[in-house]
Amino acid sequence: MREDIQLPGELAESLHSCEGAKANCEMLISLGEVHTERCSEAGLVSTSGALTNAMAVGLVIKVWRNSPVEIMHANGRGPSDAAMFAESTRLHGEAVKALKAENRAFGLIDFEQHLLDRTRPWAGTGGRTLNELGYGNLGKYTKHVKQRTNVLMALDDHTCVSDPLQIYLVNRAMGFGRAHKGMPKWPLIVERIGVLLNEPTHPAWRGNGTDALAEMPQQTPPPRYLLEVPGNRGSWSPGRA
Repeated sequence: MREDIQLPGELAESLHSCEGAKANCEMLISLGEVHTERCSEAGLVSTSGALTNAMAVGLVIKVWRNSPVEIMHANGRGPSDAAMFAESTRLHGEAVKALKAENRAFGLIDFEQHLLDRTRPWAGTGGRTLNELGYGNLGKYTKHVKQRTNVLMALDDHTCVSDPLQIYLVNRAMGFGRAHKGMPKWPLIVERIGVLLNEPTHPAWRGNGTDALAEMPQQTPPPRYLLEVPGNRGSWSPGRA
């Protein structure tokens, strides 16, 4: 992790030298001033790949999760709760690949194309694709993904802070995805879900699964939704997550 973040007294010089949008400079510098401390508090250390994993969480949230996908999810044709969880988890790997690309701009474009592929089956949908899941919202979804990708590419060009995309995306992850794959809490989530899904007779499954949910970290989807993913119940392993 780069820690050469500008101090408040260097704000004017940073704003003057950076060719990016000044409002974004101010936002990045403000986030940068507390970035190292927040990462440390969240257990995101620079030597374990944790920061890249957290950036990937932020990337998925920024470009895919908080988008017209929510509208698709709310209607009868879109992805279920289980599919939203499964697809978000699968996309994390693609996001890591994009952020590790030798040319990050090209990596982000590849990620954009992956999200916009209308023939690619989404995880947890039984083979259904964006063409079907997003019917009626494809135009809005495409516009959103392209706009957000362009915004991130522009942020990555800023010189007012060191590694602006890390500062921005990790902040998004800590704000909206602390229990997502790629964050420190994820191994615990996998362990909790694994115990329950590998024991169909576990007492927590009685009734509607409320007790099972209570054993899992906050923000984990209810067990009944996880079981909608084909092959989950009774055959869970951390490698599947």
